[in-house]
Amino acid sequence: MSAILTALPFPTRPWETAKAQFLEQLTPEEKQCFESATLENIFYQTSAAQKRHANGSNSWAMQERISSLVDAIEEYGKALDVYANAFPLVLSPLWGSIRVILKIAGETGRFQEKIVDMLASIGDALPRFQIYEILFRNHERLLKAISTAYLDVLRFCVKAKQFFGHGKKLPLPMSIGCRGLWKPFRQEFDKYMSDFRKHRKHVEKEASLAHMIESARRREIELANHALQKRNGMVNKRHRYMSLLQVVDYQSKQKTLANLRFQGTNTWLQASTPYMEWLNSPISTCLCCYGIPGSGKSVLASSVVDMLGQINEPSSILCYYYFDHADVRSLDMNYLLGSLIRQVLTNLPLTEFGDDSEIPMDDYASISLGEKLRLYVKLLRRFPQAFIVLDGLDELGHDCQVSTLDLIKSLVQERLPVVRLYVTCREGEHLVRKTLRSHNSFKLSSPQVSSDISLFIEGALDSAANHNPILSNLQLHKEVRDALLHGANGM
Repeated sequence: MSAILTALPFPTRPWETAKAQFLEQLTPEEKQCFESATLENIFYQTSAAQKRHANGSNSWAMQERISSLVDAIEEYGKALDVYANAFPLVLSPLWGSIRVILKIAGETGRFQEKIVDMLASIGDALPRFQIYEILFRNHERLLKAISTAYLDVLRFCVKAKQFFGHGKKLPLPMSIGCRGLWKPFRQEFDKYMSDFRKHRKHVEKEASLAHMIESARRREIELANHALQKRNGMVNKRHRYMSLLQVVDYQSKQKTLANLRFQGTNTWLQASTPYMEWLNSPISTCLCCYGIPGSGKSVLASSVVDMLGQINEPSSILCYYYFDHADVRSLDMNYLLGSLIRQVLTNLPLTEFGDDSEIPMDDYASISLGEKLRLYVKLLRRFPQAFIVLDGLDELGHDCQVSTLDLIKSLVQERLPVVRLYVTCREGEHLVRKTLRSHNSFKLSSPQVSSDISLFIEGALDSAANHNPILSNLQLHKEVRDALLHGANGM
């Protein structure tokens, strides 16, 4: 039998379950005979015993010879009953004796046929049950039903084997042997046969149910595999589109600037009027941040990115980019548009990259800057609102600065999506100020950043005091702090 494990609260194989239940009813001596027994061995031994009994038993051979006589007399039984009634003194005792013998012979014949039928039924069922065990090894209800049927088979085979082993040894006529041996066994046999039929039907019912479950499960697996293949196709298409783009590592730049920011600083921006008006604007707009070199414009821009990232609305898209003269590629418009487009593609649902995708990316490498700009705007329109942070416009050369300002002007004219741009630049960039003069702006100055500088100095002094006991002196600590604040001059 196949070794099929289950989570059932009884032995793990249906045959082992049946054998365990059968062994519970045996004496210790009887149990030893069944320790290494298998269902096939017991069944085949029973079948062999029946065949040997049929070949060597006089009663079985006699029954086969008189079976046609029994059938024939049964056809004329009613007519003989009339004759017996007409001549009761002679025919009644004779016919009555013949009726008794014929009844015994008929019952014996039917009983023998039932035994053969039962063995044939078991022989037909066993291979099916074993196949069910292999096919539906995880269906516990079916395995339990099989174990119950196996127990019926086990009990019948053991009893039948004993019957055939002892029956041929009886030195008695057929009628006496049938009365003395077959009749009590027939009652048990009828019960075994009835139970086996009932339990076999139950097994078939559970197997049918298991088949339906497995069919549904296979269908689910097929659908899941199809969905996975479809999803993988969309993922691959998105990756293929992204591979066409020229991009900078904007994420690493954001992480570097965020690490430079001292904890607790730049929180003042969220309470400022220009920022709140820009954040809640119902139409596309731009907020400009101006400041002298080293005033913290880029670090503040990274704070804005983090704050906007916490909005976490699926209906909005956040894009950011840092112009940096230390990375020449970041000053190229192709890298600017490539990085912005990549951020949109990353946030688009996978369904946008299906077979019916309307994203015109296949010819991206050969299109002009103007077409790339229009492509970016078209992609943004898949979101109701967009936030875009551009830092360091003063880092750009004249031509790239003009192109970037054209991009900003194009975006703030959009009605859908609502685009909110946050840009930073040095104070002296005349072209930027002139182009964006109609939009709100603020300047990083001493009053705005003094609290951040004070937080940073206090934190630095506290950290230094852990290694330099002199700074633990409160008066000295205050003098050093005031001197540093004065020297910083808002920078």
